[in-house]
Amino acid sequence: MAPEELLHRLGLDAARQRRRLEFLEIGARDRELLQEIAEFGRAHVDAIVEEFYQHLLRFEETRNLLGGPERIERLKKTQRAYFLRMLEGEFDTSYFESRLRVGDAHQRIDMAPEWYLGAFALYLRLLVRRLLEHYRHDPAHLCEIVQTLTKVIFLDASLAMDAYIAGGYVQRALAEQLAQMAEAAQRALEEKAALERLKTDLTNMIVHDLKGPIGGILTVTQLALRKRGASEEAHLKRFEQIQRSARDLLRMIENLLEIDQMESGRLELRIEAVAIEDLLNECAAEYRAAAEMAGQTLVVELNGDLPVIATDRWLVRRVLNNLVVNAIRHSGGAGRITLGARASGAQVELYVSDTGRGIPHEEQATLFDKNRRSLRGDHREDTGLGLVFCKMATEALGGGIRVSSEPGAGATFIVSLPLT
Repeated sequence: MAPEELLHRLGLDAARQRRRLEFLEIGARDRELLQEIAEFGRAHVDAIVEEFYQHLLRFEETRNLLGGPERIERLKKTQRAYFLRMLEGEFDTSYFESRLRVGDAHQRIDMAPEWYLGAFALYLRLLVRRLLEHYRHDPAHLCEIVQTLTKVIFLDASLAMDAYIAGGYVQRALAEQLAQMAEAAQRALEEKAALERLKTDLTNMIVHDLKGPIGGILTVTQLALRKRGASEEAHLKRFEQIQRSARDLLRMIENLLEIDQMESGRLELRIEAVAIEDLLNECAAEYRAAAEMAGQTLVVELNGDLPVIATDRWLVRRVLNNLVVNAIRHSGGAGRITLGARASGAQVELYVSDTGRGIPHEEQATLFDKNRRSLRGDHREDTGLGLVFCKMATEALGGGIRVSSEPGAGATFIVSLPLT
């Protein structure tokens, strides 16, 4: 924007210019003092400008706006002329135009006001420091000169801010801020919508998973009631089925409760010495009958001497329980499930492998992700929140979990736990 256009837009005609000078009390005496130190200024201008730019180059915010060495040299020449013009003491329309032009140039390159106004303060400091030495024997006169310089620099700063306002810097800054706020609000809405979708998915998944064991309990109890004359062995098998369904239901509920506790940081670990071999044998004993009823074989595989580790026994058992149930579910008839462990440096690895259909590679990356959209794939039954629980539990214990699988070749889930 041309300086004369800025003057017109701001209404800075000759009368308004005089009024501004009157408000700052810039008068004839100030002109005399400025002309008095003009020769001093010409003697020191190069050093002042050099120090001025050295200061600007120390700060990333201003350094990025200055450009390369050639541009900086051009800016130094412009700054030298700017400084010497101030010492002429002629505050006419051309002076106002020149100051508005400089302010407009800075707002067009988006120099933030805090850095631009800070540059005025820097100018005053660099000049006054030299004047203190020059007028050290005449402090009263020095004070008068410093007052004049302060008034003139404030005049320049006020004109610069006028240029910022008229040139649209404030509107641009406000528009950018509003755009950022709108973007943040949009992200918040999208995150909320995603959470709502996840909540719906999880609710549907939980309802679907709970219907299985509950339906099993109802079916078997109804069958038992209809066949009251059945043999004791038949009744025993039905009660075993009821027990398995009830155990599955309890496991799902425990998964939900403990996931919530881990997410909210309320889960308390009970660390104790745990013999890995005992832990594996306990888990195998609990689920061997269920595996046999599904036509599968459950074996324990121990690799060398296994250490005693410091961990939460119940939480590790819950992880193994979920993995074994998952393996039984996916191994198919005549399958084999291996529950094993091996030492690995400062860790121990527990693993559960099956001979089922395996897991497609594209599903493995999100297998433990609570936020995955597809909770029921075409290739394997849904594992519910069991694997989500396993991941969170092993991480809470300072370890981790991973899967190794090839489609058609079964899957192995490996849990790594620290020894201490």
